[in-house]
Amino acid sequence: MSRWKKMWMAAGILGCLVVSAAEPEVLVSNNFDTAADAARWQDGEKYFQPGEGRNGSGCVKFAFSGQDQAAMLTRHVDPALVRGRAVVLAGWMKAENLGQPKVSYLGSKLMIVFNYGENVSDNADQSPKKLGSYDWTRFEVYCRIPASAKAVALHIGLQNAPGTVWFDDVTLTRLPEPKVSALASTRNQPLQKTTRFRGVMSGDDLSPAAFRELGEVWGANLMRFQFLGFRGDNSTPEGFREIVRRNRERLDRAIPLARKYGIRLLIDMHAHPGEGGRPLGWKPETQQLLADVWRELAAAYKDEPVIWGYDILNEPYETNYAPSVAGSLDWNGWAEKIARAIREVDPKTPIIVESAGAGNVLGFEYLRPIDVPGVIYSFHFYNPQVYTHQNVGGSTQALDYPGVIQGKMHDRAALEKIMLPAIEFQKKYNVPIFVGEFSAVRWAPGAEQYLADCIAIFEKYGWDWTYHAYREWEGWDAEIGSDKANQARVGDTPRRRVLLDAMKQNRP
Repeated sequence: MSRWKKMWMAAGILGCLVVSAAEPEVLVSNNFDTAADAARWQDGEKYFQPGEGRNGSGCVKFAFSGQDQAAMLTRHVDPALVRGRAVVLAGWMKAENLGQPKVSYLGSKLMIVFNYGENVSDNADQSPKKLGSYDWTRFEVYCRIPASAKAVALHIGLQNAPGTVWFDDVTLTRLPEPKVSALASTRNQPLQKTTRFRGVMSGDDLSPAAFRELGEVWGANLMRFQFLGFRGDNSTPEGFREIVRRNRERLDRAIPLARKYGIRLLIDMHAHPGEGGRPLGWKPETQQLLADVWRELAAAYKDEPVIWGYDILNEPYETNYAPSVAGSLDWNGWAEKIARAIREVDPKTPIIVESAGAGNVLGFEYLRPIDVPGVIYSFHFYNPQVYTHQNVGGSTQALDYPGVIQGKMHDRAALEKIMLPAIEFQKKYNVPIFVGEFSAVRWAPGAEQYLADCIAIFEKYGWDWTYHAYREWEGWDAEIGSDKANQARVGDTPRRRVLLDAMKQNRP
């Protein structure tokens, strides 16, 4: 039995993710031993180098003296072969004096690009960056191709960085498709048809006055309480546990206030263990650490009625997951591992599992439900992001809502169409849905209508929701007006009125 097959069968033992008997299948293989093999990539023959590859074979080579030069080879893949499947793009690279690229995401490129279909821009996943000089090293890119993908392409090359890089033995492998169990945990579960919880994401203000405002004026009955990183050291188990300890102190101070003003709290693991930032830590010991921490949290808070649920990881992102690492689990497997750890000590508090792809609604196209009772599935909604994040991070666009965005009309009907993966997931598996974050920057023209349309869709399908965010970054603050230059909190704004009107339904 191969290492791949043993690994995937072991993952299936965890629960409902039972792997089919099929081996991983290589869809693309390029050894670049000949110019004809290099020519399978667009312009590949121009960069073919005989005798400079691994073990004296052929390869492709890129060499530039500065940050203003770039070359990229492309090979298209039939999307029908990979839709709805997990794939690994792997290749060997060697570098000599590879310098800093003009922008962090440029430089050496081993990348897979795909689109999500209508109303959504392309997505790209690429291998980690490594600068300087190094001998032949294998790099991997893991990603899931959505079922709606209409185009898929592979890219290798060097973009806007000085130095020399060689590529050899590039492969694209389709991984076995997991099977979903009969889901005994949801068989007798009624489908939630009515929204019950409407609230906000926690921000910087957790004072008694802030809780009083939320409870008595806003009418919020739920707060997604962020366990933040505090710029702490999450690269070691001790560092991550210290981050959790500090957040527990904040949570314990908030619980009496939440109880006083009728607000339930959802523990949101916003700090990621092991790797820093958004990418998941794929090492088995890192995955075990998070499961252990959640078991401890559940044991501590299982009898606290103010705690509404456990959001086990904020915006999980699988780009750096490496299937070839023995014992490592993808997000579906890791989520189940954590959920089972929680259920060892807490049989009833809801467990919130976000979709991979940073919590994007399109992640429901490849999320698999787990056979653990009391699980709620979640996504975050900022679509289209060019509108919701306009004039953020260097963007200078001014876009209206409703209106034509990226050549397509965006209104409530368009937003509902983008949310279809969650709608279909809910109906297919008979599970509840929670929208943990949604927003638009306060200066976005029509932001109040965007929020109203989002909420109307959530309410239509009975989804609980929390607005991002309450008194956090000024760009999201619903108590500040639409003038980007004026950060004064004025209280009443059109966006705030939309939220308060919706939360009136929380009152008896």
